[in-house]
Amino acid sequence: MPEAFTIKINGLDKLTTALKNSPIIAGKQIGKAIALSVALVNRNAKLEAPAKTGILRAGIHSRINPLNGKVESTVNYGIFVHEGTSPHIIRYKKSGRGGLYNSKTKQGFGRLVHHPGTKANPFMKRGAERSELGVQGLFTKAIDNIVKQISV
Repeated sequence: MPEAFTIKINGLDKLTTALKNSPIIAGKQIGKAIALSVALVNRNAKLEAPAKTGILRAGIHSRINPLNGKVESTVNYGIFVHEGTSPHIIRYKKSGRGGLYNSKTKQGFGRLVHHPGTKANPFMKRGAERSELGVQGLFTKAIDNIVKQISV
């Protein structure tokens, strides 16, 4: 998706100090919080995605790097569902006779259709927003664990 969603972490100043003092302990705890957070956002994005065929939900994947994570839709039409489309023209591309036809409804539309566009369904954004409190909790716990381990 083109739009990135950021969740602000409370206690980041404590974390920065802890990272400088003990990077191995802090790295483990933060890595764990990132992995759990990405899994949470991934799950909630899948719950928010429309499920007409299930392909869009199945196409939501996540990646985790040392200090960041990413949840994205890999389905080629995911961006159009998320952002919507403006009105556009659909043309029949094959040469010869024929036109646009819906095989399910047995309805023909001719060689040209003026599509009204589709309304945006920002399922990824809703998934991120739905996850925000949980992510905050995971990072708060990680920061507390770092501070506790360093202060011992």
